Amino acid sequence: MIRLRGLFPFLVAGAVAAALTLAGTTIAAAGAPAANIGPATARVVPHVTTSSLCQSLWAVVNSDGTLARSGCAGTTSKHVSTGGYQVIFPRIITGCAYLATTGLSGSSSSGPDAVATVVGRASNSHGVWISTFNSAAALTNEGFHLAVNCAPLKRSGTVMISSPNTKATVSVPGGLSSASVAVATPQNNRGVSVVSAVPNTTAGTVTIYLSKAPVAGNPVRVGWIVQN
Repeated sequence: MIRLRGLFPFLVAGAVAAALTLAGTTIAAAGAPAANIGPATARVVPHVTTSSLCQSLWAVVNSDGTLARSGCAGTTSKHVSTGGYQVIFPRIITGCAYLATTGLSGSSSSGPDAVATVVGRASNSHGVWISTFNSAAALTNEGFHLAVNCAPLKRSGTVMISSPNTKATVSVPGGLSSASVAVATPQNNRGVSVVSAVPNTTAGTVTIYLSKAPVAGNPVRVGWIVQN
């Protein structure tokens, strides 16, 4: 069992992995029921990868639907119908902004006069539907550039734990994998330490266990971070 003390600096992934291996630890709950406090819950991706956490959500697609290049490994594109395309990213992108413009994938010529419209893919929370039109407003096959802008995944934060609670559970946007490492430490001096931070890959949460309940009226603020 590992006891963590002190301030909670920003940790680089290599240092965290070398210093602490907390994933997979099982600890019986103690004290009062958990205080389920944390950042807004995101839809969980239980088995995350580097691709599923990728922030470079863009793609350049040729008129035949083939993918010229993309920012995230695992991105795919497909020509579905005349002027109709889908692009699938390796992570959920609902609630994001989609921007597309027609254009060639190379560095010469300007291509025909055309426009593109975008909408989320109704059948896939990872996808975008793109329609391309010529200057006469007729659907036609055109290459395009697509960018998706999402809020960054916040995989760190703080949680306040008050008496009589001895633990708290936080949801981790983007989910967890068996390789995820969770670290937590108190950020104020209340005579309470963190005993462990236990990831739950199925629920996409981390449960933080304290050595004892804080004194009434003196909650402990715990900083946490997940590296994957």
